[in-house]
Amino acid sequence: MAQVTRSSNELIINSLYLLGELGVGETPDAFMLSSGLELINELLDKFAADSIYIPYLTSLSFTMTAGQAAYTVSDMVPANVISNRIVDLSFANYTVPSSGQGIIYPLQIISKAQYYGVTRLTPLNTRPGFIFLNKQDSESILTLYPAPDQPYPCTVQVKCMLNQVIANEDLSELPPFYYGFLKYCLARKFLSYYPSGNWPQSAEDEYQDYFNIIKNSNETDLTIRPSAILSRPEPFYWQNILAY
Repeated sequence: MAQVTRSSNELIINSLYLLGELGVGETPDAFMLSSGLELINELLDKFAADSIYIPYLTSLSFTMTAGQAAYTVSDMVPANVISNRIVDLSFANYTVPSSGQGIIYPLQIISKAQYYGVTRLTPLNTRPGFIFLNKQDSESILTLYPAPDQPYPCTVQVKCMLNQVIANEDLSELPPFYYGFLKYCLARKFLSYYPSGNWPQSAEDEYQDYFNIIKNSNETDLTIRPSAILSRPEPFYWQNILAY
């Protein structure tokens, strides 16, 4: 089945359909699109303040820098990797060139407590074996151990959160549940601009159902993710890390 293309403009249009301010086939004016974009970003800021995140799964690729262990990820402040902030890691690996081919090595995902709670040797520059995520207000930090000794290409599959959206931004990676949630949130927000809009109790009930499911969930996404983390083979056991 072909993937449905979604965009921020279509989200605004569908919200106006839901509110009855646009008919099927009608074209929104410039004010509708600009005000809709402003309201979406207001909602995202409010959700973040309430610890509600709109997540999506994607892959990020970057090249390690020799001797550099920490890499910042953000589109809000200057960062090594320009992307929405990361809220979770699914897997991570990097490639080592070998005789014209590439050997892919997995990185074991560990917690910050696991990283700081064991004996480590610094500085140690060699092939990295572990990675952990440190989440901050305006950026996410990926830390590797040991620090890479070469500029290895790295790929991480991550769960990102929407920080903000721009005009006609592609939202195809957004899970359908969260797209629906944003559609109802935006339509409800549009009521202050269009008081004559049609917002029956059934629409309010649907919005409250979306909101309560997200607010009461223990996990910030409702998608299936890998249940196992790939581990490095010997000699990359954590106990043997000082044997490099």
